[in-house]
Amino acid sequence: MSSFLITGSEGQLGRCFQAVAQEFPEHQLIFAKKTKVNITLPHTFEKAYQLQPFDGIINCAAYTHVDQAEEESNLASLVNVKGIKNIIDFAEEKALIVIHFSTDYVFDGSTTKPYKENFPTKPLNFYGDSKFQGEEIVKKASCPHIIFRLSWMFSPFGKNFVKNILKLSNTTKHIKVVNDQKGRPTYGIDLARVVLGNISKPDLFEYNCYHYAMQGATSWFDFASKIASIIKSPCEIKPCSTVEFSSLAIRPKQSILDTKLIENHLSLSISSWEDALERCLKRIEINEYL
Repeated sequence: MSSFLITGSEGQLGRCFQAVAQEFPEHQLIFAKKTKVNITLPHTFEKAYQLQPFDGIINCAAYTHVDQAEEESNLASLVNVKGIKNIIDFAEEKALIVIHFSTDYVFDGSTTKPYKENFPTKPLNFYGDSKFQGEEIVKKASCPHIIFRLSWMFSPFGKNFVKNILKLSNTTKHIKVVNDQKGRPTYGIDLARVVLGNISKPDLFEYNCYHYAMQGATSWFDFASKIASIIKSPCEIKPCSTVEFSSLAIRPKQSILDTKLIENHLSLSISSWEDALERCLKRIEINEYL
């Protein structure tokens, strides 16, 4: 049985791994809260390892506040850059494997074609730049490692676009949503299953970066409209432009990820974002995660 330390276990992605853990009894998953393992404090890795040795690290810890990163650049760098270096240093010392997660925001969104893994990166905001710097550290690691680039992640847990639209639809009659940014949503539950279902396969590590997102591109407006349609909300979803929706960070207009590499290499069948959204909303309704 392989054992893996999952950092950031209380965050959105960490909770997705917790939700599917029972489906993978062949793995022993050690869920580490920030109070137990803080990736910005190197000594906490050694403490955790001494208590319960592990074969790899699945890093779900990250600074993810896109707009706040423009004003908290030091904190974003501490977590997304220095924290990743701490993980890699420890993994190299102990000969561990590392699974790391990054973002479509490493691209500038200036192309209309889906982004392949080897497309040149050019972040538009500080969050994207901090994640890019973290990627570069992982890619240079001597231990086995994989980067999963995600886009528009949603799940029944934490704060995300789906949860936000659900809450707003209960409190307001009209919601303005940006209609000129396009991407491919990523369902965190499905992602966790892909990672845990393939982490023990040597083939996984033949590449150091994969793009993972659900099938089909959409806009934030269409995404929100689909949410309202599924839950039969009377709330009206209105389109607006990026210019109308003021924010501190510049966001890519077209950050559609190409997922053919992971689909072909691991023989994956990725569901549509609409199917994943319906499954997500059902989980939220049953478990009352709001």
